[in-house]
Order: sequence, then C-alpha cells, then structure tokens
Amino acid sequence: MTPAPATKLATLILLVVGIWISDSEAKTQKLTVSEYEFGPFNSSYYNIFSVISPATISNEALQVTPDSAGNFTLVNRSGRVFFKNSFKLWEATNLASFNSSFLINIFRLTNSSHPGDGFAFLISPTLNLPPNSHGQYLGLTNSTTDGLPSNRIVAIELDTFKQDFDPDDNHIGLDINSVRSNKTVSLSDFGIQIAPVGVKFYMVWVQYDGANKFLEVYMAEQKQGPQGPIISRPSTPVLTADLDLSTLVNQNSYFGFAASTGSVTQLNCVLRWNLTVELLPGGNGNNQWLKMGLAVGIAVLVLLVIGIAGLGYYVHKKRAADDPNILGTLKSLPGTPREFSFRDLKKATNNFDDKHKLGQGGFGVVFKGVLPKENLEIAVKKFCRDNLKGKDDFLAELTIINRLRHKHLVRLQ
Repeated sequence: MTPAPATKLATLILLVVGIWISDSEAKTQKLTVSEYEFGPFNSSYYNIFSVISPATISNEALQVTPDSAGNFTLVNRSGRVFFKNSFKLWEATNLASFNSSFLINIFRLTNSSHPGDGFAFLISPTLNLPPNSHGQYLGLTNSTTDGLPSNRIVAIELDTFKQDFDPDDNHIGLDINSVRSNKTVSLSDFGIQIAPVGVKFYMVWVQYDGANKFLEVYMAEQKQGPQGPIISRPSTPVLTADLDLSTLVNQNSYFGFAASTGSVTQLNCVLRWNLTVELLPGGNGNNQWLKMGLAVGIAVLVLLVIGIAGLGYYVHKKRAADDPNILGTLKSLPGTPREFSFRDLKKATNNFDDKHKLGQGGFGVVFKGVLPKENLEIAVKKFCRDNLKGKDDFLAELTIINRLRHKHLVRLQ
C-alpha cells in the first residue's frame, strides 16, 4: 500500500557527509564511497560491462554462460562478466571495504538433469577469461594455472557439481587462486538448494570489512521473484573468513562474475546487482560511468567543498513508522550520530534546489548546503523509504562511511 504524503515525510532520511580536498590535490584525488545499482539488464550495459563470450546480456539478465541452445552447445562452456571500472582495493595498510549484493537464478534445464558446474562472484586483476576454464574450473582458472599465486583472484563460488575435492554438489566456497576452496560450507544445512528443480531466485550478499580484514557472505531466497521488493539480509551469514585482501589481489582489481558448465549444464543468470565500494585515494577517479553516491568535490581554483560531516535524520511524531533496522543502525554507529532538524537541512539546501545538486547514487540525490547557524558547508543525501530498494546495501554504506579515516575526510558526526 502506498503511504500517505504525511507518512512519506515522516520516513524521510537525510545523509550528511563532508569531504575537504586541498587545491593542490583536487585534480588528483577524489574521496568517496561509490555506489552502483545495476539491472534490469539490457543492451546498454554492454557499454558499462565487459561481457566475455559466450556470456551475453539477454532476457533482462547477465547470462554468464549461454542461455539458449541456438546454434551452439551449452556443454563445456565458461564465461565472465565484469564491471569495466577497476577499484583500488588497498594502499599500504589501508584496505577498502565493500558490499556486493546480487540476485541470481541458477536453473537446471530439465527437471531430471543434474546441474553443473557452478557460479562465482569474482575479484580479478584482469578482464580476461582463462582458456579451457569450463567444467570444474568455473571460469576462474584452468588445469595449467589453478593454484598459482600469480592468479591474484579471490572468488565466492556456488558449486553445483561434486568433484573429488568437493564436500558435496550444493555448497558455497571461498576460492583463493584455485577452485580447490580454502573454506566450504554445505548450503543444505541452511535449507538452500542453489539449482533446485523448478525456478528459485536467491539474493547473495558479499560484505568485506577492510578495517578488520573480515569477510561475510549471506544468502536467502527471494520468494517474490525479481520484480518484488528485495528481501532483508538474514542475520546469520552462511560463510565467514578472516581475509587480508592486500596479500591476495592486485591493488587495482575488477569486480564481476564467472561461471561454467561441464558435461551437464545449467543457466547462470544475474538479474540485479548492487555494489558499494569505499574508494581509496587515487582509485577510480576518471571513469565516465562512475555514479557518485556522495559528494566528492568540484575542481575549481580554490576547492572548499564541505567543512563537516554529520548524519541527520528527520523523525516525525510517530517513530514507529520508521524502519527499526535503519534507526537501530544509526544509533549503533560509534560516536552516536548527531540529529539535525529537517527545517535546518531544508533551509541549508534552499529547499533541495536542483542548483545545489552535487550528484546522484543508487539510494538518492546529494545536495550541497550551508548550515546558517554554524556557517558550515555540508552535503545532504536525501531519499524516501519508498525508493530504497536495497536497505541492507544502504546500511552497509553507512557502516563503511563511519569507518572512513583520512586526513582530508572529516569523520562522520
């Protein structure tokens, strides 16, 4: 049911962040958390993604392996799809945090067939697909390269075919330079069948905490299908691991997906993809497809963008109408977020005038403003709950912002 206008106002949330970059560094540094919301997929995404044949984009999905028999075989195939933008994932002792969530459908072609072979979320130093990476190699490695430290890849595999080194044919694994997983967990214990008989959709969340070098993976069924509201992330991860990415992947790496089939086949489809990445200095500064989720500064003769950081949210008389998960996260952030009156934020941005617009990300629009009482420049991110499709992604973004520490970035207040 669509909320009444008063309710929409009551659930307005404003995200206020601050960044200052000196004039000498303004042309070379952009500090931000970047967020992307991809899908439904169409042919325009060929401009944004590297789609490595036989992967295709069709039926509003990334088909990481072929989705139709056509004039080619479906057996012994492998493919990759990457976001063309690379990201700087570490520098010295600093590691970037990120959150990747995606909606998948792994479909066995007939009710009687066994699915095979698997699908993976991948961090890779290149956009290349290894030759002969079908079957057990999941589009990640091949018989010559498997296990080599020079691969510099980390992947989360969803394996649907049991090899002699696998625990079963329905597990999740952490792969480092090899398809022989460093850690595996049977998904049957969670009531999850990756490629069931019939059609099922699953949301997967891959969250990496760079400050603590810790990885968590969550997975749950999206029962309402790709057109329904995205479900909330479960409270219990299906896989966790201590992980120092600075020792494993290249400093600049790509995010994407890989998959393969062997003597038996399955369809490996990605229908939605949200990606939030903490950008380290010098990382990902000039790509035309970058959607700035937060203010990053404007190169002019003297650049003073934002003087403080803060987190403001306006709560109407009925706090029960607000999402308890979001409010709970705000209250749990270290330092206790500061509250601003909606009236002050509205005045600071001249009633969210388009002339004050700094950019737009997956969760809302960012406006530049000045708090008149304190004469402080701020950036305000505004969205309504109705437009927040990826609530857990937004909460992950809040957590990442709160951890950002840099000499040119004032802490979240």
